[in-house]
Amino acid sequence: MAGQSKVQQPAISDSQRSHRHILKMTFALSVGIALIYLAFLKPGIWGFDGNDMLSVSKSLVTQLNFTVPPGSGALGRDGQYYSIRYPLLPILATPFVAIGLALGEGLNLPADYVAAVCALVLCVLLTALTASLVALVALRLGSSTTGAYLAALCFAFGTTALVYSREFFAEPLLSFITVSSLYLAFGKTNRAHAGASILAGLALTAKPAGIVIGPVLSAYLLLKRYPLRNALGPMLGTVMGFMLYMAYNYLRFGSLLSTGQNASKFGLDGVLPRFLGLLFSPGAGGGLIWYCPPTILAIIGFRKVLKSKPLEALAVAGIFLGYLVLHSFWEFGGWSWGPRFLVPALPGLMALTALIEKKWWKWLIALTVLGFLANAPTLVSYFQGYYAEALDGGYIKQARALWGSPADAPLFNAWGAAFRQMSTALTTDVRDVLRESGVPPEPGQMASAELLRIVAVWWWVLPAAGIPIWVGGLFAALMVGVG
Repeated sequence: MAGQSKVQQPAISDSQRSHRHILKMTFALSVGIALIYLAFLKPGIWGFDGNDMLSVSKSLVTQLNFTVPPGSGALGRDGQYYSIRYPLLPILATPFVAIGLALGEGLNLPADYVAAVCALVLCVLLTALTASLVALVALRLGSSTTGAYLAALCFAFGTTALVYSREFFAEPLLSFITVSSLYLAFGKTNRAHAGASILAGLALTAKPAGIVIGPVLSAYLLLKRYPLRNALGPMLGTVMGFMLYMAYNYLRFGSLLSTGQNASKFGLDGVLPRFLGLLFSPGAGGGLIWYCPPTILAIIGFRKVLKSKPLEALAVAGIFLGYLVLHSFWEFGGWSWGPRFLVPALPGLMALTALIEKKWWKWLIALTVLGFLANAPTLVSYFQGYYAEALDGGYIKQARALWGSPADAPLFNAWGAAFRQMSTALTTDVRDVLRESGVPPEPGQMASAELLRIVAVWWWVLPAAGIPIWVGGLFAALMVGVG
C-alpha cells in the first residue's frame, strides 16, 4: 500500500562484505591456478611411486581390493602383492581413475595412460586449493589481502609446488592437509578445532610424515589456553591415524608394524649433511633455497608475525622444522626434484611471506621468477629424464648425490634434458609410443623409454585419438589465458 512503509533489508556489514571478497578471491585463485596447471597436465605417470599408487586405485575400481600386480609392491597376505606406499591418495583418486578407465575404453586408447591423466587431475586440484589456503592462512596471520594474494601466486608458480602438482605423489595431498589443519587450528571455534584434529589423523594415512602435525597443533592450542578437549584433539587425531595405518599394515602384510618399506634407511648416519642439504644443497633431493627461492623471505615474515602473533608464528615454524628434522633421519636417494619431502611445509612458509613489508614485494616477485625458471623445464618434460640419461651414461650416483658436484645436479641439467626430450618428440610418432605402452626399455636405453619420447603435456598425445595437436595446444592456450 502507498501509505505503508517498505520493509527494509538488513544492511550488509563491513565484515560480511570483507568475507565475501575473501571468498571471491580464494575461489578465483583456485580456479585460475587449476586452469593453468591443467593446460600442462602430464600424459602419463613416470616412476615406481606414482604407478604403484595408481595400481592400487585401479584395483579398487576393478577388484574392490588393495592388491597390485605381481612383481610390484611387496609380497603380503594370502600370496598377494601389495603397495608399500600410502592409502589415502589412491582411495581419493578412485573416482578419477574410474573415469579414466572408462574413457580409455571409449576412445580406444591404452587404459593406463588415460587413467593416469585423470588421476593427475586430483593432484592439480589439491595444489590449486592449497594455494588458496596459503592466502587464507596468511590473512589469519594478519596479512593484507594483496599480500595474501601475492603469496599464494608465488607459492603456485615459484616453488616446487609447480612440479609436484603434475606428479602422482603423496606430497600434494599432504600439503593440502597440512595447510588446512593450520588454517582450522588458527580459527576460534570448536568446530574448526575439531576439523584440525580430524585432518591431523588423516595426515598419517596420506603419508606417515604427517605425524608431525598433531603434536605441534596440540601444543599451539594448549598455549593459546583453549579448553583441554580442544588442545588434545589433534594429538588424539594423530593416535587414531596411527591406528588406522596399523590396520592398513595388517590388511596388507599381516603385521601391525610392517609397511613393506626398508626400515634400515631410517637412522643417525648422515643426519647433519641431510639436514643442511635439504636447505642449501643444489643436488638431488635438496636445496630449498635453490628450488624454492621465495621461501627465503619467510624469515622476514616470521620475524614480523613473531611480534604480533607469536604462537601462530611458532606453529608454522614447528611444522616446518618437524618435516625438516624428521626427513634428516631418512636416507633418501630416489629420483626426486628438489626437496620433495619439504613440499608439505611450503604453504606455511609462503603464508609467512605475505607479511613482509611492501618494499620487499619486488624481491618476492624476483625470487618467484627465479623459482619459476628453475622449475619450468618440468612443465614440458619429465624431470626423471635427466636421471635416465645419467643411468644410461653410468653416472647415476653423481646425479643422485645430495652433496655431489653442482655440475651433475639436476637443477643445472634439467633444461638440457628437456630440450633433448622435446627434440626427440618432434621426430617421433606419438601413436608408436602409445603402442609400446608397458614395454620396459632395454638396459642402457632408459632415456628412450616411451614417456621420454614425447612432450610431457596431455595435448601432445591427442593424435593417437585422431585429434590434431594444434587443437589441443589452442585449447591449452585458452585455459592459460582464462586462468
